[in-house]
Amino acid sequence: MEETDSLLTCSHCGKTWDKKLLERSCSNCFTCTGCEAYICPECRYEIVIVPPKPMKRTKREE
Repeated sequence: MEETDSLLTCSHCGKTWDKKLLERSCSNCFTCTGCEAYICPECRYEIVIVPPKPMKRTKREE
């Protein structure tokens, strides 16, 4: 899947869509990582965009 600002290309069928026109899909993960998930209107395949940076972990000072 490719991402260009507001355009997404489905890796399953190859169609390109505007993010604003796509149906959002969220599985309500236990720990939300901030990813974006959309459903392709053409093939109903889930397009998942992983956040660019991993979540930061804080270390406890003892």
